Amino acid sequence: MASIPSTTSSQSITIRVLAASTGVCYRISLHPSQLSVATIRGHLAAAVPASDQILLLGPPYKVPKDSTLQSEEILNSLRLGDQEDEQLPPPANTEQAQSQYRSFLSTTERTGARRLFLFSKQALSENAPDPVPCNLGPVDLILPAEPPGSSPLDMTQSTIAAQPMHQALAAYERQFMLYLCQGRVLADGADMRLQSCLQCVQEQAVIARALRAAVSNHSDHFNGAARTRSEFMSVFQAKTSAHATLLQNFDSILTELGSVSLDPALVAIARGSGRIMETLLDTVPVEREKAWAQQCQTSHDRLITLFTELDTAFSQLGSPSSRENETRQDLEAEQAVQTLGNEVQEIARKIRDRQAQRVERLTGDHGKVVKIIMDAINAEAEEGKEDEVQKAFTPLRQLANDSKDIIPEMMEDDKVMKELLLKVAAAKTEAMKRMKVRLREVSVAQSSIQRVLSSVGVLKAALTQQCDNMLHLEHVAELSTSYRDFLAELRRRKAYCQAVSSNSSSMMERLAVMRSDEVKAREKFLRGPGRHLMPPFFEIFVPTLATPPPLFTPQMPSLVEMDSLPDVGPAEVANTMIHGAADTGLSSASSLTTESQAVQAAKVSVGEGTDEAMALAQRQDQLIVSAANSGNGDVIMDSAPPDTETADMKTLAYENAVLRQTLERMGSKAPQSYIEEAKVESADAAKIAALEQELERMKAEKKTAEDELAAKTSAKPAVDSSDKISHSSFDIGDVGLFMPTGRGSGNKRIYLAFHTNCPHRYLSTDNVKGNPDFVLGRIVYQEELVAGGLGTDANPYGLHVGTKFWVLTVEVLKSSPK
Repeated sequence: MASIPSTTSSQSITIRVLAASTGVCYRISLHPSQLSVATIRGHLAAAVPASDQILLLGPPYKVPKDSTLQSEEILNSLRLGDQEDEQLPPPANTEQAQSQYRSFLSTTERTGARRLFLFSKQALSENAPDPVPCNLGPVDLILPAEPPGSSPLDMTQSTIAAQPMHQALAAYERQFMLYLCQGRVLADGADMRLQSCLQCVQEQAVIARALRAAVSNHSDHFNGAARTRSEFMSVFQAKTSAHATLLQNFDSILTELGSVSLDPALVAIARGSGRIMETLLDTVPVEREKAWAQQCQTSHDRLITLFTELDTAFSQLGSPSSRENETRQDLEAEQAVQTLGNEVQEIARKIRDRQAQRVERLTGDHGKVVKIIMDAINAEAEEGKEDEVQKAFTPLRQLANDSKDIIPEMMEDDKVMKELLLKVAAAKTEAMKRMKVRLREVSVAQSSIQRVLSSVGVLKAALTQQCDNMLHLEHVAELSTSYRDFLAELRRRKAYCQAVSSNSSSMMERLAVMRSDEVKAREKFLRGPGRHLMPPFFEIFVPTLATPPPLFTPQMPSLVEMDSLPDVGPAEVANTMIHGAADTGLSSASSLTTESQAVQAAKVSVGEGTDEAMALAQRQDQLIVSAANSGNGDVIMDSAPPDTETADMKTLAYENAVLRQTLERMGSKAPQSYIEEAKVESADAAKIAALEQELERMKAEKKTAEDELAAKTSAKPAVDSSDKISHSSFDIGDVGLFMPTGRGSGNKRIYLAFHTNCPHRYLSTDNVKGNPDFVLGRIVYQEELVAGGLGTDANPYGLHVGTKFWVLTVEVLKSSPK
């Protein structure tokens, strides 16, 4: 395909617009700056009023925009369409000519050619007048009865002209001139009729292409409507199905809410407010919700009715299969145009060519007649050969006999040409009538699609409103689940408040212990080296040297929300074990805290070196129970206040409440319920129960064996009587008992020395094999360190930053195998 040069800004652009109803082609030349839809409509206003114009550009066939027309790609594709439509076949009667003509309608979209069609709204209306019949010409040819003009013979001499022989010769010339003139009329008529037929067939092809454009545009609208129907139907059915289920089960939902009892704390709060609410149903305005449900049911039924009507309207739009008859008729009409075009090519063009050949023969015969007559007259006049004139009649009669059938034959072909001309004109008239009917059908179908799409918009708005109305009922349907989440939220918030309060109390207690240790350290200094210092050290250098550390008593803001949250109790697993463990941990430490506070208060009040303070400090030291004299599992490591464990437990309870609430939201049920359901529903429930009993029995046997082993171990002397276990001080050479407290790095246990008031003595596990349950060893080396940041190598035991601790290396005397 030859490339098409691009249009520059200085060249005019020719736009070819094809009239859909008549097939007429309108050529509009515009400057690039004037290339717009409005300008084209103005130029076409003489054919179709601008308000009635519909322009389709394609394929794909869409209403053009200014930006579309000004695109270089679109302009090039329009030129391709012009070249395809205006391509004329060669005059020869060859297969190439026929194939080139048939390509006018048989070309596919692969060439990228586009065309611009003009439709009239008035022609699409129901009351549109029938198209004007097509009249092609010339229909009748008027043949001359007398030869026009003067004779080309030179018979000026009166004597020559008066001779009868010469007059007979002149009659022959006039006769051949008449044949020639008649032949020229018939040949010219054949040529004009051929052009009229070709133009008319081309216009019919334009009508066929315009119908393709209209049908294609209609198909695009129909496919769009089908997609809209499919998308809306899926959404509508999903929502209305959910609404129908909710409306149908609404009474049972209310009954179920009546069976869900409110938490006793909530019932008590309601009674305190003068309200009686015992079930979830008591929180719902039942009568109002029932009335609203009835209104929603009415709206739902109306929506279903509207959707049924809309679905019926969609089905009436038809489908590609239902339009097969129309498509077949359109194809037959196109084939008829192609057949008619081929007929024009094969018959009319041949007749035109034969007529032209006959005129050439008549022209040659007339020239021969003139030459024969002139030669005879000249021979007689110049040479006196009178018999030459007589001899001229013989060839003239021969020529006359040979030419006598030419004009009749031309007239016979002219009749065929006339019939073909009338046939082509009638075919176009019929094509225009059919085009009117088909365009009307397409217009009606387009209007139906628009009405259906408009109904879809209305139904979408109604469905949206129905969804908003159903929200009130959905609140009631989800109330049971929301109530469970509400209780979980209360537990989480309460756990949060308890965790905040406990952590703040733990921090205050830790600060109090630090201050108590500081008071002891200062008193030890003042009673020791400090008592030898001179007064300037106390009065000049450090005036606060003999004063106690300041008392840090920050005020935490009260959690008002804690008082307003009702105590709804545990979810499923009671928290009494946690609270009990916390209380147990505090039992042995509460007296220590009290005594520590009493010591520091006494030291502040009476000053340094008083007997009361010393006695109180000694009493506090005596409160530390030795491991040798205690068997009730007292705390070995006194490294942090007991409230720290309580704070950790409260924090863990809060995190557990958050996790429980999240899991319940994800699974719609409490985690414990899944376990209970699995136990009930499982076919192996009895087997599981038997295995659990077997496990408990094995645990009891294991504990008995451990107790017997411990009794035997305690009966056997561990070390020499001279090697006693140290617990109040740790020096090189002392024997220490190290007990495991947790897991460290490398899956090794962390071992802490059994002590009395000597915390933070940890065992170096480099020379300890395995993970024994205890280690008894003689100290060979100890290293004093200060805890760094949490999670770093400088704080391997998770201590508070700045806490001193010792790492002891021992000679292992005894350890339990693990």
